[in-house]
Amino acid sequence: MPLLDPGSPSSSGSSSKRTAYFVVGEAELKDVRRLVDIEFQAFENERTNQQLSYRDYTKPEHFERSVALYSKAISEANSRRLSTKMRRKQSVPRTTLRFLKVTDTETGEIVSFAKTEIKGYSAKELSSPADAGHENEPTMNRDWFALNEIKRRDHLGTTKHCYIAMLATLPRNQHEGAGTLLLTTILSTADQAGLECYLEGTDTAKSLYEKYDFRAVDEVRLDPAVYGVRGLGVERQTVMVRGASGAEDGVEGRGGEVEW
Repeated sequence: MPLLDPGSPSSSGSSSKRTAYFVVGEAELKDVRRLVDIEFQAFENERTNQQLSYRDYTKPEHFERSVALYSKAISEANSRRLSTKMRRKQSVPRTTLRFLKVTDTETGEIVSFAKTEIKGYSAKELSSPADAGHENEPTMNRDWFALNEIKRRDHLGTTKHCYIAMLATLPRNQHEGAGTLLLTTILSTADQAGLECYLEGTDTAKSLYEKYDFRAVDEVRLDPAVYGVRGLGVERQTVMVRGASGAEDGVEGRGGEVEW
C-alpha cells in the first residue's frame, strides 16, 4: 500500500511548536475508526487509488471494510504481543504487525499513523497465489493487490524485512513533522534489527524517502480503463527500498532482537 505525504518539519516557528506536542505510541483497538478516518482523508484527492484500494468516503461499505480489517489486525497483534521475558523463551513470530500513532498532546487528537509488517516469506508463501484473500473481489481490485504482492515477493524473496504498509497524516496536519516522526521511529527500530525496509510511495512523498536513503527500484502501475472503468487515471507508485543497517558487517536480517 502507498504512503501518503508524511510531511516534513518546517523551519517555521509555528510548525516547530506543533511538533513539540507530538508523541509516538502504539495504536489501540479504540483508535481504529480514527485511523481509518485519517487514511481516507489523506486519500481524498487520489480518485484512482480510492477505487483500487477501497478508500472512497462516499461509499460507507469501504469505510466499514477498513474498520473491520484494522480491528482484526490490531486484535491479532495484541494477542501475539509477548513480554520481553517471554520472547526470550519462544521463537519470534514470522510475521509481526505494528500500528503506531502520533498524538497531539495539546489537543489529544491522533493526527498520523503507520502500519508496519515485519515479515520473512516462507517458500510455501512465495508459491501461493498472489491474490490470496481477495479471490471474491472484482478483477480490477484483485489484480491491483496481486500486483503489489508480486513486486514485493520478487524483490525480497525469503529475506526478513520491514514493510511500511501505510503512513498517513491528516491533510491539515501535513508538513508539521508528524509523518517524519513516525518514519524516523520506524527506521530506527529497523536499523537496530538490521532489517531492509520496503514501501510503495506516491510521487508527493518520494523526495522525503530519498532523504532517508530509500531508493527507487521498480514501480507499480495499473490502468482501470483496461477493466472498462472510465474516468480514472493510471495509478502509479514507486517501489522503494532502504538497505539494512549493518548489512555489510554481516548482520542483515537479524530481526527479533529489538522490541516491535
